Amino acid sequence: MEKDFFVVGITGNFGTGKTTVCSFIEQLGFPVVYTDVLAKEAMEKDWNVKDKIIQTFGADSFLSDGKVNTQHIARYVFSDDSQSDKLLQKLNSIVHPAVINKLIEIIKQLGRTNKIIFVESALIYEAGLEEAFDFVILVDAAKEKIFERFKKGPLSKEEIERRFAKQIDSRIKRDFADFTIINDGSIDELKENTEFVVGIIQQLQLN
Repeated sequence: MEKDFFVVGITGNFGTGKTTVCSFIEQLGFPVVYTDVLAKEAMEKDWNVKDKIIQTFGADSFLSDGKVNTQHIARYVFSDDSQSDKLLQKLNSIVHPAVINKLIEIIKQLGRTNKIIFVESALIYEAGLEEAFDFVILVDAAKEKIFERFKKGPLSKEEIERRFAKQIDSRIKRDFADFTIINDGSIDELKENTEFVVGIIQQLQLN
């Protein structure tokens, strides 16, 4: 569709700091749409999506209050089992169409009053969606840094490694991304680098 605004994707593998980058962008006054939030809403509120998830992963996919049971589903799609890749693809095939439809609707609305719209999505390249964006920003970090940040969290090193294995290597993504923000330093450095990249995109939008 013809438009006079930019849609910028923000992606990055597990634990690289996408959410922090997005928070800095929001502080600059730009809207950020989070596809993981849209996915959760689709899973919990879209009965067509919900039924397909229950058929695939069982009734325990949802808690008694209707919230998605992420731990239950994660045991299927992030396991060592040989079927886990197929189950992850199945989950994505159920959820992604609903997310994309909602995303298009939101972007159209935001485009009426915004010149640049940012979309956070971990799976831009895995889902082949890079052509939908004017630019893609990759947030990347060394594995050692990611392990360090998550060492006190609920996931083990093996579980983190399994999540890495489900995504395209970030070194490959760097070749395709328009901008790469490295998150190996301090929070102030990350904020400064984010503002620098956003400033370039602002200039490009004005030209």
